[in-house]
Amino acid sequence: MKIDKNFMTTYAKVATHDGESEAIQIWAKDNDAYTGIGTDKLGIWGTVVGVDFDLCIADGACIDACPVDVFEWIDTPDHPASDKKAIMIREGDCIVCRACEEVCPVDAVLITDPGDVVDSAAPAAEETPAEESGGGSTEEETPVVRAESSATGMSLNHAPKPTEWLDKMNEVLEKEEIPSTGIEKAKNMFKDLRKETLDSLSRGNEYIALVDEEKCIGCTQCVYFCNFASIDMVSHHLDARTIEFESKKAQIMEDTCTGCTLCVFACPVEAITMENRN
Repeated sequence: MKIDKNFMTTYAKVATHDGESEAIQIWAKDNDAYTGIGTDKLGIWGTVVGVDFDLCIADGACIDACPVDVFEWIDTPDHPASDKKAIMIREGDCIVCRACEEVCPVDAVLITDPGDVVDSAAPAAEETPAEESGGGSTEEETPVVRAESSATGMSLNHAPKPTEWLDKMNEVLEKEEIPSTGIEKAKNMFKDLRKETLDSLSRGNEYIALVDEEKCIGCTQCVYFCNFASIDMVSHHLDARTIEFESKKAQIMEDTCTGCTLCVFACPVEAITMENRN
C-alpha cells in the first residue's frame, strides 16, 4: 500500500483543518472513508504536501528530513496505524525538495509541484459537523463538506494528464507476483541511510552544498537527485583522462541551492558536504 498519486482527481475534499497560514485540505475516497480525528478513518491530508494519515505510522522521518520545518505532530487517538501523525502545518513553506517523500518508510507522502496541483471538480453535497481536533497545535476543523468523488479535474496551469493507460497497467500488475527489484531494495537502503545520518547534517537555507573537486568523479548522480537544477557539470582539467567518467566535476549554484541535503546522500564517493553560507 502507498498513497494514491491521483488522489486530487479521484478523491473528494471532505473537510479542512487549520494550518499556520492556510487551510489544510482533507481528502477521502468516499463518504465513509473519513470520520474525523479520534476515529480509524482519516483519509489524505494536504495538497502540495499530501500525507495518507491512514498509512502514516508516525515514524518521524519526514519531520527530521524537512529542511524548512513544514511538519509537526498532531494527536490522532484511536487510529490503528499510530496515535499521532505528521501534519503539514506550514504547507505553504514547502520547497518541493521531496526529502520527506524519499524517507517515508511506508510511502505515505506525496509531494506535488504547486504548478501541477489539480483542483477537484466534485460537487458539494451534504454538510455535517467536523470532528474536534484531537491534539497538536491546531484547534479545530472547519465543517465537513461531503461530496461524491469525481474523475475529472482542472489544473491551475494545464489540463490533467491522462492516466487511463497507467491505471490499466497497475490493475494488471496488482494481480501478478513480481519479485522485488534491485532498485526497490536500493531505495529502501537509501531511506534507512538517510534517516540514520540526518541528525549529523546541517540543512536549511542558511547552509549550502559544497563539492570537493578532488573526490568528485563526475558521475552526475547529484545532478539527477537535485530538484532545483542547482548543480551543473563543468569542464575540469585533468592531467590524464580517467576511464571512469567524463572529465567534468559537479558545481553548486549558490543562488538556487536550498540546503536540502539530497545531493549529499546521492554522492557515491562522499564528495559533497553541507557548509554554513557565512
